[in-house]
Amino acid sequence: MGYLKTILTYNVPSEAEVDKAFLESRGIAVCLLNANTARNELGAPFYIQLQVGDGDADAARSLIREVNPRRFGSSARVDEIDRQLRRALGRFALLGVPAGILVGLATYVLTPSPASPPTVFRNRHMITFDVRVELAVAAGLAACAAAALVSGRRRPKEPARPAGRD
Repeated sequence: MGYLKTILTYNVPSEAEVDKAFLESRGIAVCLLNANTARNELGAPFYIQLQVGDGDADAARSLIREVNPRRFGSSARVDEIDRQLRRALGRFALLGVPAGILVGLATYVLTPSPASPPTVFRNRHMITFDVRVELAVAAGLAACAAAALVSGRRRPKEPARPAGRD
């Protein structure tokens, strides 16, 4: 058989079993990796991999693509997901991070410092906590997450109005 090559991954065991049976009926030896570990009520902890020999990989792909082309997705859909991820990362970098930094700095500056900060001795070293720093970091992270979520929210498209009506 030689080396095995993964041609598809699944998170639903029954789909993997159906494709395995289909390929075996066509004379292609198939191995399902992680098939037994994925059988639990909580969902698959690992993806199930449909593997075939190196020589049979192209034939197996074309057979499954013939029967069920949705298993492989389309390049247009992959490109759209890639664009969405890049836009979300750009929004996070341009809006979320600066908002988090600004809110954190403002919180640190505007929070009054305690008269005597709490002191803790650890291994004969004195550690003084500045509550303002912790508060500023927490506020900054919350603002960063909020800005990223708000900027990523899709607005529903308005329905097209019929021509000639106001």
